[in-house]
Amino acid sequence: MRLRASIALAALLATSAGTAASQRAFVDTAAHRVTRIGVAPDVRLEVLDWGGTGPALVFLGGFSYTGHVFDTFAPRFTDRFRVVTLTRRGLGNSDRPNPGPYDAPTLAADVKTVLDSLGIQKVILAGWSFGGTEASYFAAAYPDRTEKIVYIDSYCGPCGGTVRRGRPPLRPSAPPLEDRDTLTPRGIAAFQRRTLGFAFPEAELRLITNYGRDGRVRPAVPDYVWQALGRGVAHPGFAKIQAPVLGIFAERATVEQEFWWSRRLNTAARSLAQVYVDVVTENRRAMQDQFERQMPRARAAMIPGGHHALFLSHPDETERLMRDFLLAPTDSAR
Repeated sequence: MRLRASIALAALLATSAGTAASQRAFVDTAAHRVTRIGVAPDVRLEVLDWGGTGPALVFLGGFSYTGHVFDTFAPRFTDRFRVVTLTRRGLGNSDRPNPGPYDAPTLAADVKTVLDSLGIQKVILAGWSFGGTEASYFAAAYPDRTEKIVYIDSYCGPCGGTVRRGRPPLRPSAPPLEDRDTLTPRGIAAFQRRTLGFAFPEAELRLITNYGRDGRVRPAVPDYVWQALGRGVAHPGFAKIQAPVLGIFAERATVEQEFWWSRRLNTAARSLAQVYVDVVTENRRAMQDQFERQMPRARAAMIPGGHHALFLSHPDETERLMRDFLLAPTDSAR
């Protein structure tokens, strides 16, 4: 879900030019063990094993993001869970078969193969954005192996649920990055901290973005992967998901919450931005209602003012909601 949000962030990282500069040597100090696991002939996925003891908790990233997007969030759970994050085929350090396949059933089967390789029988899946599509397919295809699911600002947008039809309102464009922000991943992170209040992990910024000699930043995902993943977002049907489910959604009802650059908007532009926010907020709430109606054992929780990447903008609140749900007995998880 939220493909537009994922694409918008990738586009944000690729909007501006600067002077070429050498990047400092980067050492990934995150406390994970990195392996590559074969899921098909000539296709191996990067798997980040955070260790821990207890039920297996596997995080699935957004549309164009790798397992490293959880580098600062995943370790919060190793006290009670065996934690794993993985990078789907086509992205980051995982292999990129051309032309594919990249359909959702294949991605879910990849998750199963990784679990088999790690000796994990039952799993809790936490899918952010597009990762919720993989989680849904896995839960529908392998119900006996799915203990619980957490959707982190994730839902099946193409499945319907919007309340207003017709042409959507125009979305205001973000201001371009400044030259100083385009030179290095650390420059991008500094820009995010200034404007969003948080930054994506540096390892993630290095994997999702190419930094050219001309100082430009460009998405690192090949076009054929973008296109193939974009065609693979259909849903198997929520009624097939029998595991307890928690959806954690970002609630942004004001222009300031939706657009961090809104202070730069003039009165006319702010009025148009408010129209956009009103429609999107209405649609989000309708989709959240549908979320609880369509899945037999689902409940939704909202985090006011949350960014799409809730686990980065509001990590404490996201962790608390997840823990309350994951540590509750299964028969009372709703």
